[in-house]
Amino acid sequence: MKQFTLPKTERLYLRESISELFANGSSFTAYPYRVVYLLRDENDETRPSEERQSRCSVMTVAPKKRFKHAVDRNHVKRLTREAYRKQKLPLWEALKENKKAIEVAFLYSDNRFISYEETFAVIGKAINRLIKMIEKC
Repeated sequence: MKQFTLPKTERLYLRESISELFANGSSFTAYPYRVVYLLRDENDETRPSEERQSRCSVMTVAPKKRFKHAVDRNHVKRLTREAYRKQKLPLWEALKENKKAIEVAFLYSDNRFISYEETFAVIGKAINRLIKMIEKC
């Protein structure tokens, strides 16, 4: 595995998986993000085969209601993905140790932009919280 990449196998994109995540997942807030996650066993057969290749599938959401222009939504999503990509290794190690898989959605819930440094710090806190929840199970 290349360390600091985010290939398609690590992205949550299937409609069925996204629906299940929001229907059965748990959530917490790391302002300005709402983090929705669904923790599973590594060999769970209910996961689609495309997403079984990866331990962690991630998606980012910037709602049209808050950002009317696509360029603004794309900017927020790009910053979020970049912050996650650079800090994902501890999460992956925790998943590997506990033989778990996780699906995560980062939903941006503020009307204003935050800097990359703030985004990096918030995503780091969210990842640490996810690690604690993985180790509890």
